Amino acid sequence: MVNASAKSVSVTPTTKEVLPVFTECPSGPDIIPIVAGVVAGIVLIGLALLLIWKLLMIIHDLREFAKFEKEKMNARWDTGDNPIYKSAVTTVVNPKYEGN
Repeated sequence: MVNASAKSVSVTPTTKEVLPVFTECPSGPDIIPIVAGVVAGIVLIGLALLLIWKLLMIIHDLREFAKFEKEKMNARWDTGDNPIYKSAVTTVVNPKYEGN
């Protein structure tokens, strides 16, 4: 960035002199570190939120799995025949067949 100088005139009341005054304008802020800091902050906040969400999901899944295992251990059902199930194998007897 270019530093500009400003000129103003100063008049002293006692001696009636005109004195030129040159002042330097301050340089502007460096934009690259500001933009990099903002972008890095947004990325880090996003990663932190994703990490928190992932940890919450892991905790939730572990609780659900423990609940499932507990229900599976406490299950009391009959292991006998299923009344709805029909076997795929059928035996048909042909009364007219006189084979061995």
